[in-house]
Amino acid sequence: MTRVGVDAHVLDGKFQGSRTWVLETLRRAPLLAPELTFVVYSGDPARTASLLGDVPVEHRVLPPGGPVGRNLRFWPRAVRQDRLDVLVTQYFSPPRYPDRQLVVVHDVLFETHPEFFGRGTRWRNKVLVGWSARRAGTVATVSEYSRSQIARVYGRPADDILLVHNGVEATVPSGGALPAPVPDGTRFALMVGRLEPRKNLALALDAFARVDDPDARLVVVGRDDFEDADTLARLAAEPRAVHLSDVPQDALWALYRHATVFLFPSRGEGWGIPVLEALAAGTPVLASDATAIPEAGGAACTYVDVAAPDAAASLAAHLADAFAGRLAFDADAARRHVEAFGWDRSAAELVAALRRSVAAQETARR
Repeated sequence: MTRVGVDAHVLDGKFQGSRTWVLETLRRAPLLAPELTFVVYSGDPARTASLLGDVPVEHRVLPPGGPVGRNLRFWPRAVRQDRLDVLVTQYFSPPRYPDRQLVVVHDVLFETHPEFFGRGTRWRNKVLVGWSARRAGTVATVSEYSRSQIARVYGRPADDILLVHNGVEATVPSGGALPAPVPDGTRFALMVGRLEPRKNLALALDAFARVDDPDARLVVVGRDDFEDADTLARLAAEPRAVHLSDVPQDALWALYRHATVFLFPSRGEGWGIPVLEALAAGTPVLASDATAIPEAGGAACTYVDVAAPDAAASLAAHLADAFAGRLAFDADAARRHVEAFGWDRSAAELVAALRRSVAAQETARR
């Protein structure tokens, strides 16, 4: 039986795309590959088991600590003691046993958009992600954009970087009530994601301030993640804005379904899961045309060049159209696009990548 270790430390951390990717693929991949035994490492195995439900995996405790300690000490020991044939990690992989590694590099925005990262984070990632992308036996990513950038920056052939896409629930939950600060009947633009400068909340506030509609609202869902203090102050002072830090999943789906328009003006993404979720809920999307975001939204979104000098005015005009019911939206195109990116497909791509890793090791031993 082939044994696959999965670094699931992100399940104990903040909500972000890599956490969703790990959770949703782990909920499905073990069921697709009975010949693989999945060994899941997390800081709280009991909580991880509750998240995964009845999926057949082995759970192990992952000691606290950063990537350097995990890669230099913990993972080499775990590979030996737990007899791992493949180790799946996010971004960083250990220097030992490179042939057994499948590292998922969701993006290299710290290379392409360094202005959004602190100096320490930027240089740590350059060293550790760079080593992983060059040396790991198998490298995967979530979008064509990220694949092209990994190949360009680190010199790994693009056709040697596998795609294991992000996805969306096959069926959007229909239940759930709107949060109390957003009463039924409210016409609102919705933003979802951590609050950090890269997500471009400042531009959203600039654009929304130009919308001459006293009943329109801007609902922002996400925790502060080093957002600019002035931008947070503007958000708090905007009388037509509602900021929700934590929203239960059923309430979040209700927000997606009831939103007049979903707003995603990010300056850079390795994918953009909220865009796909909004489309799955049948909501028009107004998004940035930067990086991998058009892959997440396909032909179903309205895109804006958020780096253009007139970006605020352009975004405001589209928002006004949305609140007036004039924003173009092809529901059939949205449905077709969503159907192509279910989490079942992502799990199947992960299983294919794991099998390729195992086959490559067997070939090398012959």
